[in-house]
Amino acid sequence: MKRIKLIAGAVLSVLVLSGCSLVPQSNTGALATFTFSKSLWKSMDGGETWKAQIDGMGKANTTSASVLSFAVNPYDGNNAYFGLKSGGIMETVNGGDTWQFINFQSEKVYGLALDPTDGKTLYASAVWQGTGKIFRTDDDGANWKEIYTSPSSGPLVVSLMIDKKSSNTLYATTSDNAVLKSADAGASWKNIYAASAPVLKVAADAQDVNLLYAITNSGLVLRTRDGGTTFEDITANVGKATKSYGASGSTVLEADPTVAKRVYLAGATGFLVSDDAGENWRSISTLNNAQTFPIKALAINPRDPKEIICGAAQATYRSKDGGNTWTTSQFDNKMIVRTLGYDPSDPSQIYLGFSK
Repeated sequence: MKRIKLIAGAVLSVLVLSGCSLVPQSNTGALATFTFSKSLWKSMDGGETWKAQIDGMGKANTTSASVLSFAVNPYDGNNAYFGLKSGGIMETVNGGDTWQFINFQSEKVYGLALDPTDGKTLYASAVWQGTGKIFRTDDDGANWKEIYTSPSSGPLVVSLMIDKKSSNTLYATTSDNAVLKSADAGASWKNIYAASAPVLKVAADAQDVNLLYAITNSGLVLRTRDGGTTFEDITANVGKATKSYGASGSTVLEADPTVAKRVYLAGATGFLVSDDAGENWRSISTLNNAQTFPIKALAINPRDPKEIICGAAQATYRSKDGGNTWTTSQFDNKMIVRTLGYDPSDPSQIYLGFSK
């Protein structure tokens, strides 16, 4: 594949557009407070009960938050980030009691990833002036460095992932069908796969850093066993389980965070799991009609692989026995569940984000 050499770009803090500056703002006196839509929620008891977190401090970039991405500090579950459809990035340092917009203005924030070794370095894939880009901050958003850009307006960077065992290794997927890889924390990139459709996500095995999966918006399911040097199409394996149309309609891909070779697919096809790295798949029965209300978000307890939580429309479904039985929670919201994430340091805490 052609190697893409990218020199770290201009620091975002010099950019000003329509009065929205990325230069750090000084605060004088007490911070203003505001409330926003019921798009951010949190559970303190593993998903049994939920509370809307609607209190903000400081400048309100928007009061109608629509969530696209999520990241939580692996060392401090009270520190979490939501990337928004409009308004930039919101951060909490007190477990969601209050939120602030950090110094990042963007049209959309599709991907967020925190360095697992320090919990401080934050990457964001976003749209700036119509162009898909990736940015990095090492000081909680005070300054940002552009580390990747699409060639023009149109192509987007859809997702980001950091290798948990080698934090300098990053993966990104794009709407123009590419899987990108960086081995030096974003200083340079390589196109490791050209798919036939936009790539929605890359997921990594719990133990084998070279075993990765990817999914496209057309339902193509891919696997690499050598860290992206070669990819193979395993969609036909999924089709044996669905008995009709492969993985078409699947948009959610998650690898179990603790169990090797276990990977999940979900969407309009239903809910599927493989325990042998995608060779064979079986269906997990949920309580809803997947074609009418497809699963849009999925998370697995990082300390208990039998505990699964997923979201469809305005509800969450939680299983503590690997999907045999489920309990439900209904939300007072007109948006749909978009993101779900456990606090790795305390899985009784779960964050949830809604999107229009």
